[in-house]
Amino acid sequence: MSLVVDVRLTRGPLTLTVAFEAAAGEACAILGPNGAGKSTLLAIIAGLVRPDAGSVVLDGVALDRAGVALAGVGDAEPAAHVPARSRPIGVVFQDLLLFPHLSAVENAAFPLRARGVPADAARARALALLDRLGVAHRAAARPGALSGGEAQRVALARALIAQPRVLLLDEPLSALDRPARARIRALLGEVLTAFDGIVLLVTHDPQDARALADRVVVIEHGIVAHEGAVADVVRSPGDGFLGELLAKGDG
Repeated sequence: MSLVVDVRLTRGPLTLTVAFEAAAGEACAILGPNGAGKSTLLAIIAGLVRPDAGSVVLDGVALDRAGVALAGVGDAEPAAHVPARSRPIGVVFQDLLLFPHLSAVENAAFPLRARGVPADAARARALALLDRLGVAHRAAARPGALSGGEAQRVALARALIAQPRVLLLDEPLSALDRPARARIRALLGEVLTAFDGIVLLVTHDPQDARALADRVVVIEHGIVAHEGAVADVVRSPGDGFLGELLAKGDG
């Protein structure tokens, strides 16, 4: 399994030109300052935003192909776009986006229900996954009654329940307090170790990258500034965003 991303997008002041690859069983952390285009990149891969040029290819199948030659030369292939609901991709959004009128188990089961899985079967799978993530006792609670850590676990269950081939995590720890952050980071480590697909993790925190990722892609000003194994990139971060962050002791 492989994910090949080579896209260009302009939205307002942001011009995003990013190319990288990820393989099955690999977790890739995407780091960079605010406004660098990290969340926009995940939205493109998820199918929520279409690139202006380039492609997103999973296992040789184009999820997106803009129909425009990225280099501006040669013949472009026909345009393609697989809608988000049809992509084998699970997403944990930065704001979680749990449905406030649904219980935790109904939120977790929603992707299966949307695919036509009968309610009882979807609920049983959701309960089993919530139990695995340590939050089954909150299955009947609605999002407004959940703690930040509990809500994060429900969002993770929703992302995993349809057995995606790609898991996208957008700042999954940023809204949590320090104790909850440590607990969810440890839980994510266990989940990602067992996950045999591709993981892309957007974060500002090199500690998250060290704990959860195999590789790092650093995006600055809409382009890839650094890429490589976590230890190599952290050891030689350069003088850009990551170097400044590490110099401040935030990692």
